[in-house]
Amino acid sequence: MGIISLWQEAVVRAFGAFGVELSDASSGKYALLSFTGKNLVINLVSLNNDYKPEELIALQQAYLKEGVKFIQLWEDIWATRSIQVTGRVQSLLGLNKRVHARKTQVLAISQEQADVFLAVNHIQASARSKYRFALIADEEVVAVACFSGLRLMKHSRPAGYRSAEVIRFASLSGFTVTGGFSKLLKHFNAELAPNDIMSYADRDWSNGSVYEQAGFEQVSVTPPSDIYVHPQSLIRYFPHRLPGQAGMISTNVPGQDFIKVFNTGNLKYIYYL
Repeated sequence: MGIISLWQEAVVRAFGAFGVELSDASSGKYALLSFTGKNLVINLVSLNNDYKPEELIALQQAYLKEGVKFIQLWEDIWATRSIQVTGRVQSLLGLNKRVHARKTQVLAISQEQADVFLAVNHIQASARSKYRFALIADEEVVAVACFSGLRLMKHSRPAGYRSAEVIRFASLSGFTVTGGFSKLLKHFNAELAPNDIMSYADRDWSNGSVYEQAGFEQVSVTPPSDIYVHPQSLIRYFPHRLPGQAGMISTNVPGQDFIKVFNTGNLKYIYYL
């Protein structure tokens, strides 16, 4: 293996107990982390790189065709969300404790309660939502799902057709709630009765299998998006949300511009009811 960066070394150390190996692909172009006896590979993507979205998608697809799960882990995500990344990887490695959804109760929760749970247990933290439900086991929250309000679909749909979106879903770190996602979907459907529920799977992290197991159908693929990372806070911004005044985009850090990166797009899923 050639020279690797300090952050990549930190990732290797963090997962050392799981039997990891860091290897080259394509003559050292990628830093790929694999796990002994496990069908999981993580591509460690530094902020300073010359990759194109299409080549990272092709790399991921090559592994998926072999039945290997593949993650694109960016340097800034590791720096800001390493605990959540570790929890996600443990889940993908099958190291979580299991809780059966039939042993849980559904409870409506507030935005503030969802924020607290997702800040700790979701890689993208929380987001504003209209409806929020938790699964409770032994008086502890073990999973949370957040949904949008119902939207009336006026084009290419029958009169009165209403759609909702799953905005966030996460389980308590270290736990897998078997059937938990489906249970929360069914509860939302019973409460609000939408005609469909849609959601997006982040291709950097997911091949959409969780949605397919729950009965969703993949309907489209969204293209990669440019993202701008603040050089100090490492906060990510989509282009239309970049901070600034009077049309001037600024990091407020003299001599330092935003770091332009990208994602690999999303898989769009719809659950028809």
